[in-house]
Amino acid sequence: FRAGGSLMWRHIASNGLTILLVGLVAAAGAVAWAKVEYVAQGPLERAVCLKVEPGSRMRGISERLADMGAVRSAGLFRMGADYTDRTQLLKAGSFLLPPGASMDEITDLITKGGASSCGVELVYRIKVNGLQAQVRELDPETDKFEVKAEFEPGVDEAPAEYIAARDDADTRISVVLVEGTTVWQAVEGLKAADFLSGDLGDGLPDEGSLAPDSYEVRSGADRAELVAKMEAAQA
Repeated sequence: FRAGGSLMWRHIASNGLTILLVGLVAAAGAVAWAKVEYVAQGPLERAVCLKVEPGSRMRGISERLADMGAVRSAGLFRMGADYTDRTQLLKAGSFLLPPGASMDEITDLITKGGASSCGVELVYRIKVNGLQAQVRELDPETDKFEVKAEFEPGVDEAPAEYIAARDDADTRISVVLVEGTTVWQAVEGLKAADFLSGDLGDGLPDEGSLAPDSYEVRSGADRAELVAKMEAAQA
């Protein structure tokens, strides 16, 4: 009886070890497949713009990506982000996802930060003959901007599209100082920009001391700091 019982337990132990080994091999295979899938070309057939709102969570973003057809598995996307320690690095903004972007590439785009690469843009031009404010949006498919609204500040009433863009923290804002603009025109134009803050005082910089160029700013940026940036660029 003892010999038979010992044989039975050895048989059970052998079967258990076999099952354990099979399970470990299957788990290792699943991990290897997941790693390959995470860096493989994604299913996105055309470029799309993904807007990540402030306070968003990786779970919600992963589910939106799956709904958009940008990733095959929301769960796998989250696991990959967690495995590479990027889950807590999610940044707010609008990000252009190119066709075929892998889950790894998408994770990198939405966690590395920096300026938004798509979405709405507000362009404020200070010209010799006046001001021009333009709201435009990038079409991901054509990679070209479509003008949504345009007006002359101080002359025309600001359209609803401009107000919405101005008040949206995600909007990219560019102040364009056009060639030939005088210092007085530049200063008056900056004073009229309702998305800027701070006082420029009564004095004027020296004529020719401000570099004509395009300057990207945030809503609420200080006018004096922007003037200093223009002077530094010219110097």
